[in-house]
Amino acid sequence: MKKFINGIVLVLLAGMFVTGCKSLQPQMPAESYKYTPAKPQTSVVSLYADLDVARMEALVNNNMDSLLYDDHSFKDNNNDNLKLKAWKDGQIKFSFHDDLLSWEIPLRVDIKKTALFIAFNHPFGDIMEANGEIKLKFKTRLSVNRDWSIKTVTTPEDYEWIRKPTVKIGGFTIPVTAIANILLRFNLDSYSQNIDKTIENSFDFRKYAEKGWQMLFEPFKIPGDYNAWLSMTPYSISLLPVKGTNGSIRFGFVVNSDAECLLDKQPPVGKASGLPVIKPLDMPCDTFRINLLTDIPYSTIERLTLREIHDSVYTFGKKRLTFESIHIYGTNGKMAIEMKVKGSIKGTMYLTGTPYFNSADTTLQVRDLKFDLKTRNLLVKSARWMFNGKIERTITRAIAIPFNTNVREIESNLTGFMNHYQLGYGFELNGKLAKITVSDIMLTPESVKANLVFSGKLAIGIEEMALKK
Repeated sequence: MKKFINGIVLVLLAGMFVTGCKSLQPQMPAESYKYTPAKPQTSVVSLYADLDVARMEALVNNNMDSLLYDDHSFKDNNNDNLKLKAWKDGQIKFSFHDDLLSWEIPLRVDIKKTALFIAFNHPFGDIMEANGEIKLKFKTRLSVNRDWSIKTVTTPEDYEWIRKPTVKIGGFTIPVTAIANILLRFNLDSYSQNIDKTIENSFDFRKYAEKGWQMLFEPFKIPGDYNAWLSMTPYSISLLPVKGTNGSIRFGFVVNSDAECLLDKQPPVGKASGLPVIKPLDMPCDTFRINLLTDIPYSTIERLTLREIHDSVYTFGKKRLTFESIHIYGTNGKMAIEMKVKGSIKGTMYLTGTPYFNSADTTLQVRDLKFDLKTRNLLVKSARWMFNGKIERTITRAIAIPFNTNVREIESNLTGFMNHYQLGYGFELNGKLAKITVSDIMLTPESVKANLVFSGKLAIGIEEMALKK
């Protein structure tokens, strides 16, 4: 009987001790990860080459023969009884609007025409001679063939007589404009073919396209203190309509590519493929996205968070609480926070929340932080006074951790890099960043990783395409 009474006393004392200390030891949330490296979003790079209209104009003028047409027989063209010579009389003028090259050529023309007259009931023949000045007008549409050669299609647009040819017979002035018009229209195609041949043979666009394509496989060192590199993997190319801009003819393409900003080591040069077949343009957007995979080790989050809350006494009415240590890991896609506490309650508690990237200050933060269910069930029984949200708010404020790379500095370096940066071979890189977003926050066994995306526009081009002599 005495032993039985002593046992009851011991049980009561143990219960009183547990109740007084209020020790908390819930089961920890299971550690788990579903980390899959994110594939970079498709980026669109503009690739272009500009041809100066004035330089092409000079080339055409230098290569165009002075005598452009010579019909020296009355029997040519089905015995039309006409002879015609046409000389280039001045400089051919070019202009480019939208996708059409407009040009005009001034000509001096000499015309001879045999005519049959009846006088005094007797026929006799005579040769009428006249000369004039005319300006012919054409339009040329430029495009690129599948083999990357330049294609030109020139059509006559109009003509304008500067000085109309006339002849005088017997005191009468007889206009021969109608005859000249028929002849000129009949021969406009020969002038067009001459211009087409000169333009098509004046430069090698494929050479520049090949250099630009191969250049995309080379990593680019981003200026700045960080060892940062821009690496691209192009995989298709599409043709843009030929356009005129600022006195130039722009041959443009869009390249679909993956693009990443890599830190701490120089990436290898990509295996460049040959210039691919031109594909139809099926991407309406022109956004360039640079993916930067950066991370914060859990040890850094633990150290910086504990620095904010350690040695501080948190009051809950008459209750007191102090944080001793913190441990962070991943559980079911969320961040689990294990905290050891002492004071009015002693032991371990677990909270879970969703990590996110705050683009305003480029920090890692956590939202919807709540006590884990098993911790919550124990607190309901032993420490209901903790259910006022104070702990959740305290930890939420404490977790505002800057990424271990200075995102703003990298952004600044990228901005400078994309401003008239010389790449070699005459090519220049130009672009503009618009915003930073994060496509993924991923929990790994060692750290929280964020796939940052710098969005904007990027173009690589050559503004002075060399013409063949």
